[in-house]
Amino acid sequence: MELTRRNLLEGGVALMAGLAAAGFAAVGSPATPATACQYIPPSLRTIAMRRLAFGPSPELMAMYDATPGASDEERFDNWVRQQLNPTAIDDTPCTNRIAATQLKIRYTRNNQTVNEVRSLSWLNAARETLWQQRVVPDLDWSERIRPYVEVRVATWLRALYSRRQLFEVLVDFWHNHFNVRADADSRIAATWPDYDRIIRTHALGNFNAMLLDVTKSVAMMYYLNNVSNKAGGGEGGNENFARELFELHTLGSDNYLKFYDQRGDIPVVEYGNERYASAYIDYDVYETARCLTGWTIANGRDGLPNTGAFYLLEAWHDNFPKTVLAPAPLPGVPPAPNFSYNRGAQEDGEKVLRLVARHPGTGRNLCKKLCRRLVADDPPESLIDRATIVWMEHRDSPDQIRRVVETILLSPEAKNTFGRKVRRPLEAIWAFLRATNATAPNDVPSVNGDETKGNYWQSLFWSVDQTGHRLFGWDTPTGHPERAEYWANTNALTRTWSIFYTITQSWGGNFAIDIVGQTPASLSCVGIVDFWLQRMLSYTPSGDLRTLLINFLAQGGDPNQPPQPLRGAPDWGSADAVRDRINVMVQLLAMSPEFWLR
Repeated sequence: MELTRRNLLEGGVALMAGLAAAGFAAVGSPATPATACQYIPPSLRTIAMRRLAFGPSPELMAMYDATPGASDEERFDNWVRQQLNPTAIDDTPCTNRIAATQLKIRYTRNNQTVNEVRSLSWLNAARETLWQQRVVPDLDWSERIRPYVEVRVATWLRALYSRRQLFEVLVDFWHNHFNVRADADSRIAATWPDYDRIIRTHALGNFNAMLLDVTKSVAMMYYLNNVSNKAGGGEGGNENFARELFELHTLGSDNYLKFYDQRGDIPVVEYGNERYASAYIDYDVYETARCLTGWTIANGRDGLPNTGAFYLLEAWHDNFPKTVLAPAPLPGVPPAPNFSYNRGAQEDGEKVLRLVARHPGTGRNLCKKLCRRLVADDPPESLIDRATIVWMEHRDSPDQIRRVVETILLSPEAKNTFGRKVRRPLEAIWAFLRATNATAPNDVPSVNGDETKGNYWQSLFWSVDQTGHRLFGWDTPTGHPERAEYWANTNALTRTWSIFYTITQSWGGNFAIDIVGQTPASLSCVGIVDFWLQRMLSYTPSGDLRTLLINFLAQGGDPNQPPQPLRGAPDWGSADAVRDRINVMVQLLAMSPEFWLR
């Protein structure tokens, strides 16, 4: 029986692979705009569901449809504004799911085995409390990193069940922008809920405030080594964080003048009454590292308390004058230092972070990244320009980021662009689970007396990580790539496709998905396909996909009748085989380019 069903699935996969190859090849290709046009949906609701959320769900589509608006555009605009005010959206059901979740922990240490399920108890713990996970002696590694694992689970649950979908999309964006590999160090893993809270607190707030708190966090301090940055030692101490501050977090590599070493040669850019060097050079990195000397963590060393709190260690600070992004007074004339003597670690550090956060180059770099995440891999320059104007005008506003995101999403460019993004593997998996109304698992201490089983979340994370999209696990500070060409490859696609099936198995995640039970009874093959096209895509596409799925479900029978058992094979002539076919049809739909494009 199993072999024949596999043949059935493989036949569908072969057909879908051909469509996928054609569809993904068109994404982002300037020579094929007509091909991409076939994916333009009939309404803005599809953009709202597919790009500003982790996919449609019955609940989210109902919320959207209930949003007031005389026209499709007015409803879309009102929905975006509602989503940009997440605290006004009741998210109690998601909060309750997180509170009820049970996560297994099992290890053997000192000849004693711990095997139990626990609630997600670390999510709201203060930084100092979390730090104690790091300093408790003789603690097993799984206990030390438990806070990080809990955040991973909570992030999944929010992606699947939160009504604040746009907020979750933006939290994911900022986590990726300020990427830290959570399990790179036990101190990072132990305090990961604190880092997650920082991102969530500022995701729609002020960028300078977020940059300041990110810089002070245990996670970033240890990941990029500013925790050991002290005066002396060559080029002003440890420059790892300073380098990424410029290249990744603020101005970006487009504003790096690699072969310049004379500040007087750098052009000047003005904004209002402020003047800046238009780009950064290596000396700006060195000087910024000097500005941040003495910014560290109270980790019990060098006479410091052992609390995990941010700490200003003045004895480590370089108090001599410094020059960062200072404009030349005249072409060819070196600028004077803009950080004066003996101002202290706090003033130097906060001033340099404010300087890079307010730079016009930072505004454009960040707005381009937001447009790329929310609109297209190659967003229109006109949209980047308008977003940058809003960014710069609201540099001191507490809701700076919210204003910029609203400008981007309500723009004609955003409303008239679809299919120029590809879901990354984790996003595709979340979208599949949301559309199928999947129920997340709770771990159990054992299965049939076997204590090595029952850790469903651990099995799930292992499988998903094989796709290359590792939540909080990207190795380098760059974060996961955003563009389609990185993800439209054999490994990412085939591994993700397999998860659409394995995620329901006890060894693959143990999610509960009742596709047949959600399908209205007595529908024809045509009706079943149309029902699931709306659930999965939020629109009914034209072209080959619909016909392919109808033919697959009918298997040579009348497509205007319900799917029938088949003759000629012993295992296809049962009601179970018909249910299998409906399940496989939905899984095939999740493999289509129409499902992956957004």
